[in-house]
Amino acid sequence: MANNDPLKDYGDGKPNIETVVDALDYAADLSPDHTAIICDDDQINYRQYRHAAAVFAHKLQALDCKGKRIVVLMGNSIEMSIAIYAIWAAGGVLVLLNPMYTESELGPLIEDAEPCAIICADVLQDKVSALADAKGVDNVVILGPTAIIYTDLLAADELTLPEPRPKSDDVASLQYTGGTTGLPKGARHLHQSIVHMTRQIQWCWSEKPGANIWLNVAPQFHIWGLCMTALVPTYCRDTLVLIKQFRPDAVLEAMPKHKVTLFAGGPAPIFQAIMGHPDYRSTDFSSLRRVGGGGSPFAEETIKAWEAVTGCSIHQALGMSEAAPLAMNPWHDENRLGTCGPPCPGTEIEVVDVETGTKVLAQGENGEFRVRGPQMMVEYWRREEETAETMRDGWIHSGDIGHLDEKGYVVIVDRKKEMAIVNGYNVFPREVDEVLFTHPGILEAAAVGTPSSKTGEVLHAYVVAREGETLDEAEVINYCGQNLAPYKVPAKVIVVDALPRTPAAKIDKNLLRERSLAG
Repeated sequence: MANNDPLKDYGDGKPNIETVVDALDYAADLSPDHTAIICDDDQINYRQYRHAAAVFAHKLQALDCKGKRIVVLMGNSIEMSIAIYAIWAAGGVLVLLNPMYTESELGPLIEDAEPCAIICADVLQDKVSALADAKGVDNVVILGPTAIIYTDLLAADELTLPEPRPKSDDVASLQYTGGTTGLPKGARHLHQSIVHMTRQIQWCWSEKPGANIWLNVAPQFHIWGLCMTALVPTYCRDTLVLIKQFRPDAVLEAMPKHKVTLFAGGPAPIFQAIMGHPDYRSTDFSSLRRVGGGGSPFAEETIKAWEAVTGCSIHQALGMSEAAPLAMNPWHDENRLGTCGPPCPGTEIEVVDVETGTKVLAQGENGEFRVRGPQMMVEYWRREEETAETMRDGWIHSGDIGHLDEKGYVVIVDRKKEMAIVNGYNVFPREVDEVLFTHPGILEAAAVGTPSSKTGEVLHAYVVAREGETLDEAEVINYCGQNLAPYKVPAKVIVVDALPRTPAAKIDKNLLRERSLAG
């Protein structure tokens, strides 16, 4: 199935842009006084947004960053939004990492990325400075209340965005995702793929320029959060209400306060948490017109319950770090519950057999989705083998299992990959396994994802003790908490005498998942 509407035929009246830096430039020229970002009690308009990004970009240029990678470790903020555009304007390659990662998680990633600089929040200064010293990174730039904030950038003399601008075929970002070896791998995106993913979302989910007030709760380091905060609202010259960290009460307060029209909610647990708040039914949702969701399966009951109170259905989408978005239920066409919508403009999606990945299956038949389109990555950074495994004959093999319905809409039924989605965060069990392997009392370990009504999924860890050792569940969980981000920590540790094996002598994680499901 393909939606072959080319970019030039979108018919949206948007100016041609080579990179999203141009989109910020146009927004500041065409809507200088329109509010760009609201975050807590702070806000900036598009003229200020460009001013701050230009000042910061010139600072970064002094670090000789053109064509080099710059790591960003920050939570949602106006400063992070500015940093993203400043890196691109300076000709750098954006590397967004999760600020919740521990030093042991960050170390290998920083070593892999080989950045020329790290930009971090002031609260992370000590941790990041130690990592920078250990990994030979010469430049650490601190943003936050105790260092540089956006008003400091605005107080500087106004500068134009640096020239020459990045080109469409320059590398724009490394978007790290999980790896089969345990070490995440960086999906290399060119500026042109960033532009395409921006315009594809705009075509599916937006309106005329300046028409929407967006509310986003997703972390900006995530591909969904990046699209829904830095990219699409700016391209559309809309207003973004940015919540620093998801809390149901913050969402319910922001909806009427800012007259939110578009809620980029994300995975199902976000909506379930909001609906479970005592103020949910009394909140004024009258301004809300459009709601987007993705990142985890949605039960039809969840969508119907949300619509019954808010008056808006949830339009699901499908994407991945390697190519986002892939499919979206558009607002100008049918929203088919239980699907992720049709392929995005310019995107082809086929269903192939799981065994060979080459036989195209008939409509309605379940198999693995393979996709190709202008939003695809170029490759995985320094991962030739994994690139070859994922990208075959010009197609990305997604690892998602499902079919195309009678209208060509994407229906997900399972995942080929072992990845779990916990509270909207991608967790690759192999990462957890490798931490468990370092525990002195553990001989073997295997973590698996299992459904949870509260978080979408949780991790269960099955462990085998070394001879003569006794394992305590609470102690093992605490050990994981010292070495993993909170959402990666197993909710349950099960001590077993032996792990089940496949005929090929590999750990049978499918059987372990069945055990977890059976309770």
